[in-house]
Amino acid sequence: MSCVQRACFAALAALLGLACERKPPPGGEPKAAPSARDVKKSGLAGDPTLPDELAPKVAESAAPEADAAPAKHPGPWFVVTSAAAGIYRKPSFDKNEKIGYVRSGGKVGVHEKPVSKENCSSGWLELATGGFLCGNLGTTDLDHPQVKFALKRPDLEEVLPYTYARNAKNGTPLYKSVPSREQMYQYEPYLPGAKKAREAEKKAQADEDSGGSPVKRASTSPDAGIVEAAPQDGGVALVGDAAAEEPKKPWWQRENAKDSLHEVTLEELAAEGDDILAKRMVTGFYVAVDKTFRWNDRTWYKTTRGLVAPADRFWQTAGSKFEGVSLEGEKWKLPIAWVYGGRKKAPSYEIESEDAKPKSAKSIEAFTAIQLTGREREVGKTRYLETSAGTWVKNLHVRVTRPGPPPKDLVPTEKWIDVNLNEQTLVVYRGTTPVYATLLSSGKKSSVKAKDHRTPVGQWRIREKHITTTMDGNGTAAGDQPYSIEDVPYVMYYYNSYALHAAFWHRNYGIQMSHGCVNLSPLDAKHVFYLTDPPVPEGFHGSWSSKDTPGSRVVVHE
Repeated sequence: MSCVQRACFAALAALLGLACERKPPPGGEPKAAPSARDVKKSGLAGDPTLPDELAPKVAESAAPEADAAPAKHPGPWFVVTSAAAGIYRKPSFDKNEKIGYVRSGGKVGVHEKPVSKENCSSGWLELATGGFLCGNLGTTDLDHPQVKFALKRPDLEEVLPYTYARNAKNGTPLYKSVPSREQMYQYEPYLPGAKKAREAEKKAQADEDSGGSPVKRASTSPDAGIVEAAPQDGGVALVGDAAAEEPKKPWWQRENAKDSLHEVTLEELAAEGDDILAKRMVTGFYVAVDKTFRWNDRTWYKTTRGLVAPADRFWQTAGSKFEGVSLEGEKWKLPIAWVYGGRKKAPSYEIESEDAKPKSAKSIEAFTAIQLTGREREVGKTRYLETSAGTWVKNLHVRVTRPGPPPKDLVPTEKWIDVNLNEQTLVVYRGTTPVYATLLSSGKKSSVKAKDHRTPVGQWRIREKHITTTMDGNGTAAGDQPYSIEDVPYVMYYYNSYALHAAFWHRNYGIQMSHGCVNLSPLDAKHVFYLTDPPVPEGFHGSWSSKDTPGSRVVVHE
Protein backbone atom coordinates (compact mmCIF):
# COMPACT_ATOMS: atom_id res chain seq x y z
CA MET A 1 0.00 0.00 0.00
CA SER A 2 0.98 3.57 -0.32
CA CYS A 3 0.95 6.49 2.02
CA VAL A 4 0.47 9.65 0.06
CA GLN A 5 -2.93 10.20 -1.41
CA ARG A 6 -4.17 10.84 -4.85
CA ALA A 7 -4.80 14.47 -5.55
CA CYS A 8 -8.32 15.76 -5.71
CA PHE A 9 -7.68 17.33 -9.06
CA ALA A 10 -9.07 15.10 -11.81
CA ALA A 11 -5.73 14.96 -13.57
CA LEU A 12 -4.09 13.67 -10.41
CA ALA A 13 -6.84 11.36 -9.24
CA ALA A 14 -5.03 8.27 -10.46
CA LEU A 15 -1.54 9.49 -9.74
CA LEU A 16 -0.60 10.51 -6.24
CA GLY A 17 -0.11 8.05 -3.44
CA LEU A 18 2.73 7.19 -1.10
CA ALA A 19 3.64 3.60 -0.38
CA CYS A 20 2.48 2.54 3.05
CA GLU A 21 3.95 -0.93 2.64
CA ARG A 22 7.39 0.42 1.79
CA LYS A 23 9.97 0.61 4.54
CA PRO A 24 9.94 4.00 6.28
CA PRO A 25 12.63 6.28 4.91
CA PRO A 26 15.73 6.44 7.11
CA GLY A 27 15.69 9.22 9.66
CA GLY A 28 18.94 10.69 8.45
CA GLU A 29 17.79 11.31 4.89
CA PRO A 30 18.69 14.88 3.73
CA LYS A 31 16.79 18.37 1.77
CA ALA A 32 9.15 34.65 -1.93
CA ALA A 33 10.00 32.59 -5.03
CA PRO A 34 9.05 33.93 -8.47
CA SER A 35 6.15 32.03 -10.01
CA ALA A 36 7.08 29.59 -12.73
CA ARG A 37 4.38 31.18 -14.87
CA ASP A 38 6.46 34.36 -15.03
CA VAL A 39 9.65 32.62 -16.05
CA LYS A 40 10.97 33.33 -19.55
CA LYS A 41 11.06 30.24 -21.71
CA SER A 42 13.97 31.42 -23.77
CA GLY A 43 15.68 28.05 -23.94
CA LEU A 44 18.90 29.49 -22.56
CA ALA A 45 20.62 27.16 -20.15
CA GLY A 46 22.66 27.72 -17.05
CA ASP A 47 26.41 28.05 -17.03
CA PRO A 48 28.63 25.53 -15.22
CA THR A 49 30.10 28.42 -13.22
CA LEU A 50 28.44 28.57 -9.80
CA PRO A 51 25.83 31.35 -9.78
CA ASP A 52 26.07 34.19 -7.25
CA GLU A 53 22.94 32.90 -5.53
CA LEU A 54 24.75 29.67 -4.65
CA ALA A 55 28.17 31.18 -3.96
CA PRO A 56 29.60 30.83 -0.43
CA LYS A 57 28.27 34.00 1.11
CA VAL A 58 25.69 34.65 3.80
CA ALA A 59 22.29 33.54 2.56
CA GLU A 60 19.39 34.83 4.61
CA SER A 61 17.34 31.72 4.07
CA ALA A 62 20.13 29.31 4.93
CA ALA A 63 22.35 30.91 7.56
CA PRO A 64 21.04 30.37 11.09
CA GLU A 65 20.68 33.60 12.99
CA ALA A 66 21.93 33.78 16.54
CA ASP A 67 18.84 35.71 17.66
CA ALA A 68 16.61 32.79 16.64
CA ALA A 69 17.93 30.79 19.61
CA PRO A 70 15.96 30.57 22.84
CA ALA A 71 17.36 32.83 25.57
CA LYS A 72 17.56 29.91 27.99
CA HIS A 73 20.65 28.57 26.27
CA PRO A 74 23.55 31.07 26.06
CA GLY A 75 25.51 29.03 23.52
CA PRO A 76 27.46 27.68 21.85
CA TRP A 77 25.20 26.63 19.00
CA PHE A 78 26.00 23.73 16.72
CA VAL A 79 24.92 23.79 13.05
CA VAL A 80 24.81 20.49 11.17
CA THR A 81 26.58 20.81 7.80
CA SER A 82 26.50 17.15 6.78
CA ALA A 83 23.36 15.51 5.39
CA ALA A 84 22.24 14.73 8.94
CA ALA A 85 23.58 14.11 12.42
CA GLY A 86 22.24 11.37 14.65
CA ILE A 87 21.46 12.11 18.29
CA TYR A 88 22.30 9.34 20.78
CA ARG A 89 21.65 8.76 24.46
CA LYS A 90 25.32 8.03 24.94
CA PRO A 91 28.41 9.39 23.14
CA SER A 92 28.68 6.54 20.63
CA PHE A 93 27.30 5.51 17.24
CA ASP A 94 25.23 2.70 18.75
CA LYS A 95 22.07 2.59 16.63
CA ASN A 96 20.17 1.10 19.54
CA GLU A 97 20.84 4.30 21.47
CA LYS A 98 19.70 6.67 18.73
CA ILE A 99 16.92 9.01 19.85
CA GLY A 100 16.66 11.38 16.91
CA TYR A 101 18.53 13.38 14.31
CA VAL A 102 19.24 16.92 13.14
CA ARG A 103 19.23 17.58 9.41
CA SER A 104 21.55 19.79 7.39
CA GLY A 105 21.07 23.40 8.48
CA GLY A 106 19.54 22.43 11.82
CA LYS A 107 20.83 24.29 14.85
CA VAL A 108 20.94 22.94 18.41
CA GLY A 109 22.36 24.22 21.66
CA VAL A 110 25.37 22.27 22.95
CA HIS A 111 27.76 22.37 25.89
CA GLU A 112 31.12 23.84 25.00
CA LYS A 113 33.53 21.04 25.90
CA PRO A 114 33.43 17.59 24.24
CA VAL A 115 32.79 14.72 26.62
CA SER A 116 34.66 12.11 24.58
CA LYS A 117 36.53 11.61 21.30
CA GLU A 118 35.89 7.92 20.90
CA ASN A 119 35.25 7.26 17.18
CA CYS A 120 34.72 11.02 16.72
CA SER A 121 37.86 13.09 16.17
CA SER A 122 36.14 16.43 16.87
CA GLY A 123 34.58 15.08 20.03
CA TRP A 124 31.10 14.19 21.21
CA LEU A 125 29.05 17.21 22.23
CA GLU A 126 26.24 17.05 24.75
CA LEU A 127 23.04 18.83 23.74
CA ALA A 128 21.33 21.27 26.07
CA THR A 129 18.12 19.28 25.61
CA GLY A 130 19.85 15.95 26.24
CA GLY A 131 21.67 13.46 24.04
CA PHE A 132 24.99 13.55 22.19
CA LEU A 133 26.14 14.20 18.63
CA CYS A 134 29.50 13.90 16.90
CA GLY A 135 31.21 17.23 16.24
CA ASN A 136 32.55 15.97 12.90
CA LEU A 137 29.10 16.52 11.40
CA GLY A 138 28.92 20.28 11.76
CA THR A 139 30.40 23.33 13.42
CA THR A 140 29.87 25.86 16.19
CA ASP A 141 31.25 28.59 13.92
CA LEU A 142 28.09 30.19 12.55
CA ASP A 143 30.15 32.11 9.96
CA HIS A 144 31.78 29.00 8.54
CA PRO A 145 31.35 28.73 4.72
CA GLN A 146 29.71 25.32 5.06
CA VAL A 147 26.99 26.86 7.19
CA LYS A 148 26.07 29.15 4.31
CA PHE A 149 25.60 26.09 2.09
CA ALA A 150 23.45 24.21 4.61
CA LEU A 151 19.77 23.65 3.91
CA LYS A 152 17.19 26.20 4.85
CA ARG A 153 15.53 25.21 8.09
CA PRO A 154 11.84 24.27 7.84
CA ASP A 155 9.56 27.21 8.62
CA LEU A 156 7.37 25.92 11.42
CA GLU A 157 5.39 29.16 11.57
CA GLU A 158 3.94 28.77 8.08
CA VAL A 159 1.21 26.41 6.86
CA LEU A 160 3.89 24.34 5.08
CA PRO A 161 7.49 24.02 6.24
CA TYR A 162 8.88 24.53 2.72
CA THR A 163 7.80 25.88 -0.64
CA TYR A 164 6.50 22.97 -2.71
CA ALA A 165 6.32 22.79 -6.49
CA ARG A 166 4.50 20.27 -8.66
CA ASN A 167 6.09 19.03 -11.85
CA ALA A 168 3.82 19.86 -14.80
CA LYS A 169 5.47 17.89 -17.61
CA ASN A 170 6.69 14.34 -18.15
CA GLY A 171 10.44 14.05 -18.53
CA THR A 172 11.42 17.13 -16.52
CA PRO A 173 15.07 16.70 -15.56
CA LEU A 174 16.55 16.94 -12.09
CA TYR A 175 20.18 17.98 -12.49
CA LYS A 176 23.04 17.26 -10.14
CA SER A 177 24.37 20.77 -10.77
CA VAL A 178 23.54 23.81 -12.88
CA PRO A 179 24.04 22.63 -16.48
CA SER A 180 25.76 24.47 -19.30
CA ARG A 181 23.76 25.67 -22.28
CA GLU A 182 24.93 22.74 -24.39
CA GLN A 183 23.98 20.32 -21.63
CA MET A 184 20.54 21.89 -21.35
CA TYR A 185 20.02 21.49 -25.08
CA GLN A 186 21.05 17.86 -24.82
CA TYR A 187 18.76 16.94 -21.90
CA GLU A 188 15.87 19.27 -22.76
CA PRO A 189 15.41 19.03 -26.55
CA TYR A 190 11.98 20.69 -26.25
CA LEU A 191 13.57 24.09 -25.41
CA PRO A 192 13.24 26.71 -28.16
CA GLY A 193 16.99 27.25 -28.16
CA ALA A 194 17.61 23.52 -28.52
CA LYS A 195 15.27 23.32 -31.49
CA LYS A 196 16.99 26.25 -33.19
CA ALA A 197 20.38 24.67 -32.57
CA ARG A 198 19.24 21.41 -34.18
CA GLU A 199 17.81 23.22 -37.17
CA ALA A 200 21.06 25.14 -37.65
CA GLU A 201 23.05 21.92 -37.38
CA LYS A 202 20.84 20.15 -39.90
CA LYS A 203 21.18 23.03 -42.32
CA ALA A 204 24.97 22.99 -41.97
CA GLN A 205 24.94 19.25 -42.52
CA ALA A 206 22.79 19.60 -45.64
CA ASP A 207 25.13 22.26 -47.00
CA GLU A 208 28.12 19.98 -46.45
CA ASP A 209 26.38 17.02 -48.05
CA SER A 210 25.29 18.97 -51.10
CA GLY A 211 28.88 20.10 -51.63
CA GLY A 212 30.22 16.59 -51.35
CA SER A 213 32.16 17.36 -48.19
CA PRO A 214 32.76 14.28 -46.04
CA VAL A 215 31.17 14.20 -42.61
CA LYS A 216 33.78 13.66 -39.92
CA ARG A 217 32.00 14.56 -36.75
CA ALA A 218 29.35 12.97 -34.62
CA SER A 219 26.25 15.04 -34.07
CA THR A 220 25.32 16.28 -30.58
CA SER A 221 21.69 16.46 -31.65
CA PRO A 222 19.36 14.78 -29.16
CA ASP A 223 16.98 13.74 -31.95
CA ALA A 224 16.77 9.97 -31.71
CA GLY A 225 16.15 9.50 -35.44
CA ILE A 226 19.24 11.32 -36.71
CA VAL A 227 22.36 9.24 -37.07
CA GLU A 228 25.47 10.65 -38.70
CA ALA A 229 28.57 8.66 -39.59
CA ALA A 230 31.81 9.30 -41.41
CA PRO A 231 31.55 7.90 -44.97
CA GLN A 232 33.80 5.09 -46.05
CA ASP A 233 35.97 5.29 -49.17
CA GLY A 234 34.88 8.83 -49.92
CA GLY A 235 31.19 7.95 -49.89
CA VAL A 236 28.36 10.20 -48.75
CA ALA A 237 27.23 10.02 -45.14
CA LEU A 238 23.95 8.27 -44.57
CA VAL A 239 21.33 10.07 -42.48
CA GLY A 240 18.42 8.39 -40.72
CA ASP A 241 17.29 4.79 -40.74
CA ALA A 242 19.36 3.99 -43.82
CA ALA A 243 22.50 4.36 -41.71
CA ALA A 244 21.29 2.66 -38.58
CA GLU A 245 18.09 1.48 -36.96
CA GLU A 246 16.34 4.29 -35.11
CA PRO A 247 16.96 3.92 -31.37
CA LYS A 248 13.96 3.50 -29.11
CA LYS A 249 12.79 6.84 -27.79
CA PRO A 250 12.87 7.49 -24.04
CA TRP A 251 9.52 6.98 -22.33
CA TRP A 252 8.86 10.70 -21.95
CA GLN A 253 9.32 11.38 -25.69
CA ARG A 254 6.91 8.71 -26.87
CA GLU A 255 3.56 9.72 -28.30
CA ASN A 256 1.66 7.52 -25.84
CA ALA A 257 3.64 8.65 -22.79
CA LYS A 258 0.51 9.73 -20.88
CA ASP A 259 -1.18 6.40 -21.49
CA SER A 260 1.72 4.25 -20.37
CA LEU A 261 2.91 6.02 -17.23
CA HIS A 262 1.80 3.06 -15.12
CA GLU A 263 4.57 1.09 -16.84
CA VAL A 264 7.25 3.59 -15.78
CA THR A 265 9.22 2.78 -12.64
CA LEU A 266 11.46 4.85 -10.40
CA GLU A 267 14.37 2.77 -11.65
CA GLU A 268 13.58 3.74 -15.24
CA LEU A 269 13.39 7.43 -14.25
CA ALA A 270 16.96 7.20 -13.01
CA ALA A 271 18.19 5.08 -15.93
CA GLU A 272 19.25 8.13 -17.96
CA GLY A 273 21.26 9.47 -15.05
CA ASP A 274 24.91 10.38 -15.54
CA ASP A 275 27.39 12.94 -14.19
CA ILE A 276 24.99 15.78 -15.06
CA LEU A 277 21.48 14.32 -14.91
CA ALA A 278 20.20 12.73 -11.70
CA LYS A 279 16.84 11.51 -13.00
CA ARG A 280 13.68 12.53 -14.79
CA MET A 281 10.26 13.20 -13.35
CA VAL A 282 6.68 12.18 -14.06
CA THR A 283 3.88 14.73 -14.11
CA GLY A 284 2.61 15.18 -10.56
CA PHE A 285 5.90 14.64 -8.77
CA TYR A 286 6.63 17.28 -6.13
CA VAL A 287 9.87 18.90 -5.04
CA ALA A 288 10.53 20.90 -1.89
CA VAL A 289 12.38 24.12 -2.65
CA ASP A 290 15.45 25.09 -0.66
CA LYS A 291 16.40 28.11 -2.79
CA THR A 292 15.17 29.87 -5.92
CA PHE A 293 17.64 31.67 -8.16
CA ARG A 294 17.96 33.24 -11.61
CA TRP A 295 20.70 32.24 -14.00
CA ASN A 296 21.07 32.93 -17.72
CA ASP A 297 17.53 34.30 -18.05
CA ARG A 298 15.98 31.25 -16.45
CA THR A 299 14.62 30.58 -12.96
CA TRP A 300 15.82 27.52 -11.09
CA TYR A 301 14.96 25.62 -7.95
CA LYS A 302 17.56 24.08 -5.70
CA THR A 303 15.62 21.31 -4.00
CA THR A 304 15.99 20.11 -0.45
CA ARG A 305 17.54 16.95 -1.89
CA GLY A 306 20.37 19.10 -3.31
CA LEU A 307 19.31 18.79 -6.95
CA VAL A 308 18.62 21.57 -9.48
CA ALA A 309 15.32 21.83 -11.38
CA PRO A 310 14.10 24.26 -14.08
CA ALA A 311 11.30 26.26 -12.44
CA ASP A 312 9.44 26.81 -15.71
CA ARG A 313 8.46 23.13 -15.66
CA PHE A 314 6.70 23.45 -12.27
CA TRP A 315 3.92 25.33 -10.55
CA GLN A 316 3.97 26.11 -6.86
CA THR A 317 1.27 24.80 -4.56
CA ALA A 318 -0.07 25.99 -1.23
CA GLY A 319 -1.45 23.90 1.60
CA SER A 320 -5.05 24.06 2.75
CA LYS A 321 -5.67 26.34 5.72
CA PHE A 322 -8.38 24.06 7.06
CA GLU A 323 -7.88 23.02 10.67
CA GLY A 324 -9.88 21.30 13.32
CA VAL A 325 -10.98 22.68 16.69
CA SER A 326 -9.44 22.75 20.13
CA LEU A 327 -11.64 21.20 22.79
CA GLU A 328 -9.70 22.60 25.73
CA GLY A 329 -11.70 25.82 25.98
CA GLU A 330 -15.39 26.39 26.54
CA LYS A 331 -16.36 27.01 22.89
CA TRP A 332 -16.28 23.45 21.55
CA LYS A 333 -17.11 20.04 22.94
CA LEU A 334 -17.93 16.67 21.43
CA PRO A 335 -19.79 15.86 19.26
CA ILE A 336 -18.53 18.07 16.40
CA ALA A 337 -19.46 17.77 12.71
CA TRP A 338 -18.15 19.17 9.43
CA VAL A 339 -19.68 19.49 5.99
CA TYR A 340 -17.43 17.46 3.70
CA GLY A 341 -17.06 16.20 0.16
CA GLY A 342 -17.22 17.83 -3.24
CA ARG A 343 -20.06 20.18 -2.25
CA LYS A 344 -19.21 23.76 -1.33
CA LYS A 345 -21.99 23.97 1.23
CA ALA A 346 -24.82 21.96 2.75
CA PRO A 347 -28.30 23.01 3.84
CA SER A 348 -29.55 23.11 7.40
CA TYR A 349 -33.19 22.74 8.39
CA GLU A 350 -35.79 23.75 10.95
CA ILE A 351 -37.89 20.90 12.30
CA GLU A 352 -40.67 22.14 14.56
CA SER A 353 -41.93 18.72 15.63
CA GLU A 354 -41.28 15.06 15.01
CA ASP A 355 -44.07 14.91 12.45
CA ALA A 356 -43.27 18.25 10.81
CA LYS A 357 -41.66 18.47 7.41
CA PRO A 358 -38.12 19.97 7.56
CA LYS A 359 -37.93 23.57 6.35
CA SER A 360 -34.78 24.93 4.69
CA ALA A 361 -32.65 27.19 6.84
CA LYS A 362 -29.22 28.76 6.42
CA SER A 363 -26.63 26.87 4.36
CA ILE A 364 -23.36 25.83 5.99
CA GLU A 365 -20.05 26.21 4.18
CA ALA A 366 -17.87 23.14 3.62
CA PHE A 367 -15.31 22.40 6.34
CA THR A 368 -17.13 24.62 8.83
CA ALA A 369 -17.11 23.11 12.30
CA ILE A 370 -20.65 22.50 13.60
CA GLN A 371 -21.38 22.13 17.30
CA LEU A 372 -23.93 19.34 17.77
CA THR A 373 -26.15 18.73 20.79
CA GLY A 374 -26.09 14.96 20.46
CA ARG A 375 -29.79 14.76 19.62
CA GLU A 376 -30.78 12.88 16.46
CA ARG A 377 -34.10 12.51 14.65
CA GLU A 378 -35.43 10.31 11.86
CA VAL A 379 -37.72 11.99 9.32
CA GLY A 380 -38.85 9.46 6.78
CA LYS A 381 -35.70 7.50 5.99
CA THR A 382 -33.37 10.44 6.61
CA ARG A 383 -31.47 10.98 9.83
CA TYR A 384 -31.02 14.54 11.07
CA LEU A 385 -28.61 15.85 13.70
CA GLU A 386 -29.39 18.85 15.90
CA THR A 387 -26.94 21.75 16.00
CA SER A 388 -26.35 24.04 18.98
CA ALA A 389 -28.10 26.78 16.96
CA GLY A 390 -31.33 24.79 17.09
CA THR A 391 -31.27 23.82 13.43
CA TRP A 392 -30.74 20.37 11.95
CA VAL A 393 -28.37 18.91 9.36
CA LYS A 394 -28.62 15.69 7.42
CA ASN A 395 -26.29 13.02 8.70
CA LEU A 396 -25.28 12.16 5.12
CA HIS A 397 -23.96 15.70 4.59
CA VAL A 398 -21.55 15.72 7.51
CA ARG A 399 -18.79 13.81 9.22
CA VAL A 400 -19.27 13.44 12.97
CA THR A 401 -16.84 12.72 15.78
CA ARG A 402 -17.80 9.30 17.10
CA PRO A 403 -14.74 8.08 19.05
CA GLY A 404 -14.48 4.55 20.35
CA PRO A 405 -13.76 3.50 23.94
CA PRO A 406 -10.40 4.45 25.47
CA PRO A 407 -7.64 1.85 25.86
CA LYS A 408 -8.16 -0.32 28.92
CA ASP A 409 -4.78 0.36 30.52
CA LEU A 410 -4.87 4.10 29.90
CA VAL A 411 -2.83 6.31 32.23
CA PRO A 412 -4.89 9.33 33.44
CA THR A 413 -2.79 11.96 31.61
CA GLU A 414 -1.69 9.82 28.68
CA LYS A 415 -2.05 11.37 25.23
CA TRP A 416 -3.61 9.16 22.55
CA ILE A 417 -5.34 9.43 19.18
CA ASP A 418 -8.73 8.05 18.14
CA VAL A 419 -9.19 7.49 14.37
CA ASN A 420 -12.71 6.70 13.17
CA LEU A 421 -12.55 5.31 9.62
CA ASN A 422 -16.31 5.27 9.04
CA GLU A 423 -16.69 8.92 9.98
CA GLN A 424 -13.23 10.01 8.75
CA THR A 425 -12.64 11.94 11.95
CA LEU A 426 -9.82 12.12 14.48
CA VAL A 427 -9.86 13.06 18.16
CA VAL A 428 -6.78 13.59 20.32
CA TYR A 429 -7.21 12.79 24.02
CA ARG A 430 -5.34 13.47 27.22
CA GLY A 431 -6.49 10.61 29.40
CA THR A 432 -10.26 10.52 28.91
CA THR A 433 -10.46 14.23 28.08
CA PRO A 434 -10.73 15.15 24.40
CA VAL A 435 -8.44 18.04 23.48
CA TYR A 436 -8.56 18.30 19.65
CA ALA A 437 -10.83 17.11 16.85
CA THR A 438 -10.67 17.24 13.06
CA LEU A 439 -11.30 15.52 9.74
CA LEU A 440 -8.99 13.03 8.03
CA SER A 441 -8.65 11.07 4.81
CA SER A 442 -7.85 7.38 5.17
CA GLY A 443 -7.12 4.64 2.65
CA LYS A 444 -9.45 3.89 -0.26
CA LYS A 445 -11.28 0.58 -0.24
CA SER A 446 -11.75 -1.65 -3.26
CA SER A 447 -13.08 -5.13 -4.00
CA VAL A 448 -10.02 -5.58 -6.23
CA LYS A 449 -7.23 -6.79 -3.97
CA ALA A 450 -4.44 -4.96 -5.79
CA LYS A 451 -6.34 -1.68 -5.45
CA ASP A 452 -7.63 -2.17 -1.92
CA HIS A 453 -5.71 0.38 0.14
CA ARG A 454 -7.86 0.47 3.26
CA THR A 455 -6.22 1.68 6.46
CA PRO A 456 -5.71 -1.23 8.88
CA VAL A 457 -7.67 -1.35 12.12
CA GLY A 458 -5.84 -1.82 15.41
CA GLN A 459 -3.93 -0.14 18.22
CA TRP A 460 -0.31 0.95 18.00
CA ARG A 461 2.07 3.59 19.32
CA ILE A 462 3.79 6.30 17.34
CA ARG A 463 7.21 4.83 16.60
CA GLU A 464 8.97 7.81 15.05
CA LYS A 465 8.34 11.36 13.92
CA HIS A 466 9.83 13.43 11.10
CA ILE A 467 9.17 17.12 10.52
CA THR A 468 9.48 16.17 6.86
CA THR A 469 10.57 13.09 4.96
CA THR A 470 10.45 12.10 1.29
CA MET A 471 8.07 9.43 0.09
CA ASP A 472 8.17 7.74 -3.31
CA GLY A 473 7.42 4.44 -4.94
CA ASN A 474 6.07 2.56 -7.95
CA GLY A 475 2.42 1.86 -8.61
CA THR A 476 1.11 -1.25 -6.86
CA ALA A 477 -1.71 -2.04 -9.29
CA ALA A 478 -2.59 -1.71 -12.94
CA GLY A 479 -3.19 1.93 -13.75
CA ASP A 480 -1.20 3.19 -10.77
CA GLN A 481 1.65 5.52 -11.62
CA PRO A 482 4.96 6.07 -9.82
CA TYR A 483 4.96 8.91 -7.32
CA SER A 484 7.51 11.05 -5.56
CA ILE A 485 6.85 13.81 -3.05
CA GLU A 486 9.84 15.41 -1.37
CA ASP A 487 9.61 16.32 2.29
CA VAL A 488 6.07 15.28 3.16
CA PRO A 489 5.33 17.34 6.30
CA TYR A 490 4.75 16.18 9.87
CA VAL A 491 5.03 12.42 9.47
CA MET A 492 4.19 10.16 12.42
CA TYR A 493 4.83 6.46 11.71
CA TYR A 494 2.84 4.12 13.95
CA TYR A 495 2.66 0.72 12.20
CA ASN A 496 5.11 -0.54 9.58
CA SER A 497 5.02 2.26 7.00
CA TYR A 498 1.58 3.52 7.93
CA ALA A 499 1.62 7.04 9.28
CA LEU A 500 -0.39 10.09 10.09
CA HIS A 501 0.94 12.97 8.00
CA ALA A 502 0.06 16.21 6.25
CA ALA A 503 -1.33 16.06 2.72
CA PHE A 504 -1.05 19.31 0.78
CA TRP A 505 -1.75 17.78 -2.66
CA HIS A 506 -5.47 17.37 -2.00
CA ARG A 507 -8.12 19.07 0.14
CA ASN A 508 -10.74 16.35 0.32
CA TYR A 509 -10.48 15.82 4.05
CA GLY A 510 -13.40 13.69 5.18
CA ILE A 511 -13.17 11.40 2.12
CA GLN A 512 -11.10 8.24 1.67
CA MET A 513 -8.20 9.38 -0.50
CA SER A 514 -5.05 7.56 0.49
CA HIS A 515 -3.16 4.39 -0.17
CA GLY A 516 -3.35 3.46 3.49
CA CYS A 517 -2.02 6.27 5.62
CA VAL A 518 -4.04 8.82 7.55
CA ASN A 519 -4.00 12.15 5.75
CA LEU A 520 -4.50 15.37 7.66
CA SER A 521 -4.47 18.99 6.61
CA PRO A 522 -1.04 20.61 7.12
CA LEU A 523 -2.21 22.65 10.11
CA ASP A 524 -3.90 19.64 11.71
CA ALA A 525 -0.88 17.41 11.12
CA LYS A 526 1.40 20.00 12.73
CA HIS A 527 -0.94 20.36 15.69
CA VAL A 528 -1.14 16.61 16.26
CA PHE A 529 2.63 16.27 15.67
CA TYR A 530 3.52 18.59 18.53
CA LEU A 531 0.65 17.54 20.76
CA THR A 532 1.71 13.88 20.90
CA ASP A 533 4.76 11.83 21.90
CA PRO A 534 7.60 11.24 21.33
CA PRO A 535 8.54 14.94 21.60
CA VAL A 536 10.69 16.52 18.88
CA PRO A 537 13.03 18.99 20.63
CA GLU A 538 13.82 22.33 19.05
CA GLY A 539 16.36 21.94 16.26
CA PHE A 540 15.64 18.22 15.78
CA HIS A 541 14.23 17.06 12.46
CA GLY A 542 13.01 13.77 13.84
CA SER A 543 12.91 11.58 16.91
CA TRP A 544 12.13 8.03 17.97
CA SER A 545 10.11 6.65 20.84
CA SER A 546 11.72 4.50 23.50
CA LYS A 547 10.86 2.58 26.66
CA ASP A 548 11.52 5.73 28.63
CA THR A 549 9.58 7.93 26.18
CA PRO A 550 6.88 5.80 24.56
CA GLY A 551 4.99 7.17 21.60
CA SER A 552 1.36 8.17 21.87
CA ARG A 553 -1.16 5.46 21.10
CA VAL A 554 -3.04 5.46 17.82
CA VAL A 555 -6.36 3.60 17.99
CA VAL A 556 -7.89 2.98 14.56
CA HIS A 557 -11.45 1.64 14.37
CA GLU A 558 -14.46 1.61 12.08
